[in-house]
Amino acid sequence: MKKATLETILDRACFFGLRGFERSDLAQILPEMQGDKKGLLIEPLNKALFEQNAFGDINAIPNFSEKNGWQIISNDQNFESNGEKIINCYANISALKRKFARIAVLLPKDKNASTDKILTGIENSCLAVFSKNDLQEAKIDDLLKLKIAQINIPKTPLFLAAKYAWIFTLLLCILPFLIASQPDERVSNLRSITSEVQKYSEKGDIVHILKEGESLTQIARFAIGKYNSLVSTEAMIKEYLQDNELSLDSKLTAGDTLRLKLPTFNNPQHKTMQGAWNFFTGLLNDSLAYITELYNPTQTATIRRHDGIDVAGRKGTRILAPFSGTAWTMEDERGGLMIAIARENDLLVFMHCEQRFYLNGQSVMEGDPIASVGSSGHTTGPHVHVAAGKISKNGERNISGLRYNALNPFIWFKEM
Repeated sequence: MKKATLETILDRACFFGLRGFERSDLAQILPEMQGDKKGLLIEPLNKALFEQNAFGDINAIPNFSEKNGWQIISNDQNFESNGEKIINCYANISALKRKFARIAVLLPKDKNASTDKILTGIENSCLAVFSKNDLQEAKIDDLLKLKIAQINIPKTPLFLAAKYAWIFTLLLCILPFLIASQPDERVSNLRSITSEVQKYSEKGDIVHILKEGESLTQIARFAIGKYNSLVSTEAMIKEYLQDNELSLDSKLTAGDTLRLKLPTFNNPQHKTMQGAWNFFTGLLNDSLAYITELYNPTQTATIRRHDGIDVAGRKGTRILAPFSGTAWTMEDERGGLMIAIARENDLLVFMHCEQRFYLNGQSVMEGDPIASVGSSGHTTGPHVHVAAGKISKNGERNISGLRYNALNPFIWFKEM
């Protein structure tokens, strides 16, 4: 893939916010559009924003400033918030990005003044938010370029060498202490300890200090999943807590230390599933992440079709890149805010995000935070839906134009 220039990224990721400005302030502040490029100013409480494909004809949008080449979507004071139309708003903004070189949205003067979750979601989608103080000594385009450069520092060999030079220096200093010398052949270190390993490796407890906001249900689901590779049911949770002389009504407070037995529910496939289970739950920066639903390609009378796996985590938890590759982004009504990481023939797609930290086409390094857990799209609570696939030009699915064929994430992990 060709590397995108700063100008190219700016023109396709130009959605930014202006906090506390009046419309009369903006004619001198907004950047002048060159050539046939257009800018769009949005006063956000506008009913049309929440209707799918409302702006197919951009010529119908009135001009705000003939001189600077900006058009405006003005306020509609009869707007009524409707949670079911949030994703339509995101879809419209995504469509408008392809038609306008810059898109600015006016935001309230006080960040905490509005409790409208739609307005909050729009603000979280902005590349950057500027106040009057920000624009006293710098222009909007210069600040946007600086923001893009900050989140897309090139990972060149020279850059990486400079960044991690201290690690190599430290390794050279401690290397003599890491090279083991040949031990004396004495009875104490040559005897077989197989029996002791077998005896103690099967023993163990889960020791956990309860944190604010954590529940016994969350801890039980995590333990059952991690040590048995099972999606837990309500009955399993009650049974496991009862084995530890606890119940869902047990009174615990933050700071209490829990010592729980390892759960022993029967799962003949645990050993083959455990590696993939730990891999996918480990992509969330949440120590108690667990899988709530597995892959199911065919719907039955009792089980719905599910083209990926769901991993539960606290809202706002960082999602980490599974490998180095390229970011692809998309939004739709069902999956909400989505981001995929692709390399060669493989990709993983993460849906229902709260925020995304990479732009379409940017390079990502393994372990980088790429998004946060949310509940955008059709969800019942904060989690990330993970879909796996093989890239193919004739693939049955696509994200931002990249086509692929879906695959069971556990099979994908085994093949990888």
